Amino acid sequence: MFAVKFDHVAVTVSDMERSLAFYCDLLGLVRASDHDLTGETISKMAGKERVEMKVVRLLCPETPGIHIDLQEYLEPPGKQSDSKLGDIANSHFCIEVNDIGKAYNALQAKGVEFVSAPVEFDLEHEGKIGCVFFLDPDGYVLELTEYSA
Repeated sequence: MFAVKFDHVAVTVSDMERSLAFYCDLLGLVRASDHDLTGETISKMAGKERVEMKVVRLLCPETPGIHIDLQEYLEPPGKQSDSKLGDIANSHFCIEVNDIGKAYNALQAKGVEFVSAPVEFDLEHEGKIGCVFFLDPDGYVLELTEYSA
């Protein structure tokens, strides 16, 4: 086995400042570090001739070992994907909340687009959980979950 622990999830964004306002100001994630990546090493890793990108690492104070890396490709500029929830190679990440109804109402009041209203599952080994999908400013799918909903 190679896996030791989870490290980060990367989300490619079109506008770093707009995304930081969403992820930090609305969702409450914390800015941990900023990196400007350019040159041969990142270009080789990305399989491209020349790459310039800005990466801002975010964390949730309750789970400090797992990061969300917001990545803005400056060169070559990123292209908008039309991948939708359920498509192959589409992904999402989930944020646990204490009160899904309160979080849903607060984010909806701020203009956040949701796929649906929150739903509830009764899972055999985990009990009741409330879940809802929503979109970031670039259309990336996120999920809110409340355990013991």
